[in-house]
Amino acid sequence: MTTSIPPRGNFDLSDSDNCVGSFFKKSDIKEILQITDNDLVKVPFKRVEDIEIIDEKKLQKLWYNHKIPNALLYDKSSFDELVLTAIIKRTYPQIQIERQLKIGQFSMDLKLTLGNKDLFVEFDGPSHFALSRYGPPKHEPFRKKKIVEELTGIEVVNWAYWIQRCESNVRVLFDNSINGFGALWGTEIHFGMFIFENSAQIIDAITNRFNAIDENGYGYFYEGQTRNRNNPEHPIIEKIREGNTSIELILPKGYKDRNYWVPNILREQ
Repeated sequence: MTTSIPPRGNFDLSDSDNCVGSFFKKSDIKEILQITDNDLVKVPFKRVEDIEIIDEKKLQKLWYNHKIPNALLYDKSSFDELVLTAIIKRTYPQIQIERQLKIGQFSMDLKLTLGNKDLFVEFDGPSHFALSRYGPPKHEPFRKKKIVEELTGIEVVNWAYWIQRCESNVRVLFDNSINGFGALWGTEIHFGMFIFENSAQIIDAITNRFNAIDENGYGYFYEGQTRNRNNPEHPIIEKIREGNTSIELILPKGYKDRNYWVPNILREQ
């Protein structure tokens, strides 16, 4: 059983690598949802240092419930995909983006075309890996990827929820010399909750595509102010230290090296 994680940290569309968090600026929301100030009159922003911000979860709820007039509504799309699309457009203004493209039996979240290179991006939320209100995942995470790649010859990239929504991770899609970022400041669904017996291998395969595992492993995903970013610490670190939560919650099935998966402060010496 997990409890709701309080919002923390600020996201900034103009500095998405370094600004990691739950609060979104009004100006960014207008760009992400392609709306104006008039469409946001009833949104309960709070003002901090003359900037109007709102918790992403509250914003998502308003969007999903059609409470924001004229906001983009993509069939079968998530708010994460809208944020990611805005980052992609800023990173590569010339890129071509197709959404919910039908390929065989599947709808692909995004098809990106940059110059002569095409690829598909599938945003995978927690329900793709762990139990949710919909029950267990229907298929292993790479089933769709394998089938669509065989049908089209185009790479399918799984963008899992622990892969930071940021410019560097967009660039690494097209340039594997770049290092990406992972972030888990506010998740309630941890690696130890994944149902697959080879979860550690699945997580590694997805994260390695973004070159987002550092020399010490995954610990920096949870820690605050890591890799020159303004990112908040996940409260699970303190809960584990205080003995209120088991460290097993962040250790995926099939793991071999405990220290590879945990923050520095929780490592065995």
